[in-house]
Amino acid sequence: MPADAVLDVFTAGRRVGTLGRSDVDDDTVLFGYSADCPVADAVSLTMPVVRDHYESMTSVHPVFEMNLPEGALRERLRLAFAKAVPQLDDLALLTLVGRSQIGRLRYAVPNTKPVDVPEQSISKLLTYEGTEDLFKGLVERYAEHSGISGMQPKVLLRAQGSRLPRVTHRSATHIVKSFDRREYPDLAANEYFCMRAARHAGIPTPPVELSVNRQMLVVERFDVRADGNFLGCEDFCVLNALRSHGRYQGSYEEVVTRVRQFVSPEYQQQALLQLFAMIALSCAVENGDAHLKNFAVIYESASSPVRLAPAYDIVSTTPYERRDVLALTLGGSKEFPDRKRLRQFGRAACGLSEARVSQLMDTVTKGVRRAIADMRRYVRRRPDFARSSEHLISAFTRGMRRSLLAA
Repeated sequence: MPADAVLDVFTAGRRVGTLGRSDVDDDTVLFGYSADCPVADAVSLTMPVVRDHYESMTSVHPVFEMNLPEGALRERLRLAFAKAVPQLDDLALLTLVGRSQIGRLRYAVPNTKPVDVPEQSISKLLTYEGTEDLFKGLVERYAEHSGISGMQPKVLLRAQGSRLPRVTHRSATHIVKSFDRREYPDLAANEYFCMRAARHAGIPTPPVELSVNRQMLVVERFDVRADGNFLGCEDFCVLNALRSHGRYQGSYEEVVTRVRQFVSPEYQQQALLQLFAMIALSCAVENGDAHLKNFAVIYESASSPVRLAPAYDIVSTTPYERRDVLALTLGGSKEFPDRKRLRQFGRAACGLSEARVSQLMDTVTKGVRRAIADMRRYVRRRPDFARSSEHLISAFTRGMRRSLLAA
């Protein structure tokens, strides 16, 4: 590989290999492990440490592509670096955002040092009610530190006064999201109350806060360890050997198969219970965007136990697209399921008992109802949310009746 096309790849702060274009074929990207790389430092559960290079045609490998910015954030980076990087392909994009990523992988041009992520007051973001577009300023400041995928605008930042210890540099601690209020009115509040429903249903979730002006959602990262290091995190596109554009391919039954394949035996039953609850919740809130990138596994190292990650990125999509359907097939169909089809999925695919399926469906129902009550209390304080809440409550109620409640 020519020297000017190479990136050093780091796992948990340790250099483990190099990524770059083949010196024989520019359309081939190669990743090779260092000779002394330990098995535990593998970059992916799908790419164990071997002596040969891993080849990828036309773009970087799925695990390296997983966190590349999409949509508005990618466009912002393209415009900002148009002169310096005329062709902002995936490998070039990694040189810009590779030093700050979700998960434990990092990338750097050889002989460059890691950089600190600037600090930002979270309380200021949550309480801001001015007319200035505060998020626009965040994008300008944090775009280069935001190795995170997703079509909606989002950035990674470090909370001011974070108590996380400094490891090699100060990394990001939070995800901040904003949304186009003209195209998706109150989508930040939508996600907030969907995540509240998940938490009320006992589904593991990261802490989520909604700004006073409802323009931003602040999410605490779940891949950060108490010692300041990061967990390995791989979404189900990576586990299916797909790049991000394949996020809508496949079925929830195949997601179950990947759980059985990659989650450690001692955590599989817990993962299947959680997965069924997450899918039942998505049906109940009419979430048509529960695709492969919105499920992930986490682990300390490639040799340590693997668990299903907490739930994240849950939204109700039918308030914006009334005829929306599931992101993946369930029981052979993308139509939101009735109670019978959802129960069959729990029994046949997840291997759960009839009693456990009923219990989980009841628990999810209670969680959604508590989120509806949360919304109604919120509207009493903020009447300007009334119209959006009506659409959300209608979707939640319709979804519950269809998928969770007996006829």
